Amino acid sequence: MIYSYIFTFTLLLVVMTNMCQYFATYRPRKPDWWGCWGPTVLMALSTVLLLVAPLKNLVVNICMASFRANGFDSTIERMLDLAYMPVFGEREMRYYTMLAYVFMLWGTAMHVDLARKFTALVDKQRVQRIAKSMGGKQECGPAG
Repeated sequence: MIYSYIFTFTLLLVVMTNMCQYFATYRPRKPDWWGCWGPTVLMALSTVLLLVAPLKNLVVNICMASFRANGFDSTIERMLDLAYMPVFGEREMRYYTMLAYVFMLWGTAMHVDLARKFTALVDKQRVQRIAKSMGGKQECGPAG
């Protein structure tokens, strides 16, 4: 069972840090700092928040396995005290994960410039609708 926790944490760590590296390397060329580095910062925050729950599970299970194999140790006690602090409660973990996904989506939308693309699509549809309502033919294109 402990191998599944190790595998889960490692896989998430590798994928999320590679995403952070990609966002930092191929960042948008915007004039302001937030437009340029914002997606990378949001992805880094998302990485940290997303890894909290698997890390807690991993620490608890390693401590339990160590206790079964070696008995009590003060290090186990300290790690379990940290892992069961109120800030690492079940409800808080859900909030961290939810916030991580919000940051990930926000950073990805900023990285691909989704707002500009959506605005351009809406403007294009508006121009086509106006052209249709005017009843005129297009000035250019295959029919023009």
